Amino acid sequence: MATYRDMPAPRDPHLALVLDADLRLLAVAERLRQHWAAHAAALGLTGVQAKALLRLAVGEATPMRKLAQQLDYDASNLTTLVDRLAGRGVLERQTHPDDRRVKAVVLTAEGERLRNQFWHNLVHDIGPLTPLDRSDLQALIQLLAKLDDRIRTGGDG
Repeated sequence: MATYRDMPAPRDPHLALVLDADLRLLAVAERLRQHWAAHAAALGLTGVQAKALLRLAVGEATPMRKLAQQLDYDASNLTTLVDRLAGRGVLERQTHPDDRRVKAVVLTAEGERLRNQFWHNLVHDIGPLTPLDRSDLQALIQLLAKLDDRIRTGGDG
C-alpha cells in the first residue's frame, strides 16, 4: 500500500484498499499535471493559462465569471491571469453586448494558434501513461468511466 510518513493504517481491509487506490491515483494525477505543465511551459504558458485557453470556445466571448467557475479559480485571481494572456496578444477583453458590466474574454488569432499547438503537442506525447499497453489502457478507461459514472449518479453498486 502507498503510504505517507506517520499515516495511520486503516483497520478495515476495504478502507485500506480505498486509501491505497486514492494515494496511487493522486500520485498519477500529479505526474499527469506535471506532464501538462511541461507542455504549457514549452509554449511560455503556465498550466492554468493553458487550461484557460482550452476552456475558451473559438469565436465566442466567455464571461470572466463563467471562466473562473470552469477553472475553479477565484474571480479576483483570474484578472491577473487574463491580464498576462491579453498582454501576450492571446486573448482580448470585451464587454457583454447585453450588459456592459459583464466582462468577457475571446481568443485572438494568436490565442487560437497557441491553443491548437498545445493540443497538438499534448496529444502526440503519451507521457506518464507510456508503460501501459493497449489492453491496459482500455481497462483503465473502463474503470475510470465506471468510477466517474458512479460518483456522478451517487450510485454505490
